[in-house]
Amino acid sequence: MRIAVYSNPNKDKGGTVAAAALETAAKLGIDAEKYSHDGRYDFILSIGGDGTILGIAERCARTETPILGVNMGTIGFLTETEPSAIETALKRLTAREYYLERRALIDAQIGDKHYYALNDVVMKSASGRMIGMEVRVNDELIDRFTCDGYIACTPTGSTAYSLSAGGSVIGPNTPVIALTPINPHTLRTRPIVVGSFERIHMTDLGASDATVFVDGERADTVCAGQGVYVCGWDKSALFVRFDKKSFYSRLLDKLNDWSASED
Repeated sequence: MRIAVYSNPNKDKGGTVAAAALETAAKLGIDAEKYSHDGRYDFILSIGGDGTILGIAERCARTETPILGVNMGTIGFLTETEPSAIETALKRLTAREYYLERRALIDAQIGDKHYYALNDVVMKSASGRMIGMEVRVNDELIDRFTCDGYIACTPTGSTAYSLSAGGSVIGPNTPVIALTPINPHTLRTRPIVVGSFERIHMTDLGASDATVFVDGERADTVCAGQGVYVCGWDKSALFVRFDKKSFYSRLLDKLNDWSASED
């Protein structure tokens, strides 16, 4: 078995957790190394949070390399274990005591460029002001309105920015894309859920350019009058899971973690 350790330096200060993971793997007789874009691996050990996983999700989806997330973030919807339990996790990998969970990605097309998102594609005004938007699905008009931005997300992304903007939580195995307006300047516009391989077109109707973010990272700029097409992708990311705890049970735990409490 060959694994790679992918570490977020902003979370794993000094790379101490990554170094310990490599040392533990060597002790267990596992072939392990620091992650390389050119490498071929059986598993990727991602040390950080959900954002760290988003950084390698596309490449892992292309190679069908399962990701084992080690949580050093705040919530960690996508992670599976903690730094203190890495040795146990690696032992369970070698003993094949795990199963794989599949998560869909979406394809955002701007001109002839393609970007792939595990969470979401977001369109906002480049000026920071409100933006005029037109949204179509399979060339059928959904709405025209003014808003702070618009989100097209996967079921995985439904627990991220879309949830904060008032979108629904969607089970990870549901083949859909959720469309969520951000602070629409109208009372009639509401989130909508469409089939995962329907073709969504978000157009900038404003007088200025718009910025497109893919999984939270600035990806491209769209000129006024142009837009971005979003559709399902035929590849998906694989995640290592050790127990049969359902998505809904995990969700409840994470939402409780988010809840404010008083000492």
